[in-house]
Amino acid sequence: MEAAGDDAAAAVRMRAAVKRLSFGTAEERAEAAGEVGRLARSDEGRKRLLPELGVVPPLVSMLADARGGGAGARMAAAGALLELARGAHRNKVHIVQAGLLKKLPLLMDDKDMSRSQELALLLLSISSLVNTDFPLASSELLPFLVAVLSADDAPADTKLPCLGALHNLSAKLEHVRDVASSGAVRALLALSLDRKTSEAALSVLGDLAATAAGREEMEEDEAAPRALVEAMTWHDAPRCQEHAAYLAMVLAHGSRLQRRRMRRLGVVQALLEVSLLGSPLAQRRAAKILQWFKEEGQDRIRAHSGPRMEGASSASCDGGGEGAKDRRNAVDRIVKQSLDRNMKSILRRATASVDLTSVKLLVGSSSSKSLPCETLHP
Repeated sequence: MEAAGDDAAAAVRMRAAVKRLSFGTAEERAEAAGEVGRLARSDEGRKRLLPELGVVPPLVSMLADARGGGAGARMAAAGALLELARGAHRNKVHIVQAGLLKKLPLLMDDKDMSRSQELALLLLSISSLVNTDFPLASSELLPFLVAVLSADDAPADTKLPCLGALHNLSAKLEHVRDVASSGAVRALLALSLDRKTSEAALSVLGDLAATAAGREEMEEDEAAPRALVEAMTWHDAPRCQEHAAYLAMVLAHGSRLQRRRMRRLGVVQALLEVSLLGSPLAQRRAAKILQWFKEEGQDRIRAHSGPRMEGASSASCDGGGEGAKDRRNAVDRIVKQSLDRNMKSILRRATASVDLTSVKLLVGSSSSKSLPCETLHP
């Protein structure tokens, strides 16, 4: 009996909310949006029923209606739509079909809505439709996401759901080219330098780097090597190091120019530290890149030593091929020994810097603990 009474009361509330959403004043519509959110949150059956009663179109219209109750009403509408979309595929389809994505250009300049976490979470939920057969138009969603991610005044709590939505899109081959050409790479590289958003941004960049279009965008952006080298120095963020090392592998493998840029920025030192202090996955990736740098150095030195060998061979008295071969082998051994010594020297410096940091921390800790004793016993 009690359950039946609750259902009857909920039915009355739903009918009243639907009526106020369609015909009420601005204040009544805002209250009705809040009521729809509470009803959807309270029961899965009501969540499925509410869109059938016609609540979605007026809620979507409220998002871009600057005169219909102010920011509070628009936030209430976004919250109601978010509750309707959570875990409900059919409701997400209803929301898209009601024109949500077509409203986004109107919301880009609305600081209240474009910086709203509720709207960002709603778009994250809607973006999961890419994993279904529903034809989600990424071209309508991407400009808003990139604009929010590029905005300096957008809080991290809003940017993180937008990064999640971008991840959903970039994980699908049919959308990744649109993501790569949308200007997202530049925004992602900037966000990779922010500790709050770095891991999510680097993860999306990893999705993009798996495709030719994404790699091209990253290679053309001069900020990419600097961002990756910076992320690899964060020893307290192992996931960031792993993502950054993977992206460095992609760039270093495909471009000599990128290797030169990274070398100038101190990537060898960073890679050596990762190979010592990073997670097992990051260590393997760092070791692989270091091997590439080492082999490139060997090739460069061999190329430079080639003409001298030819001159020496032509000037030799015996003129025999066997002697020239022996000399080339000797030079190769010298080059290898020199490179090995250089790498060991760099490794010692990296280890020494880590040890020195530990010593400084230990000394600082010991000094701070001994100060009271020194005060008591001069």
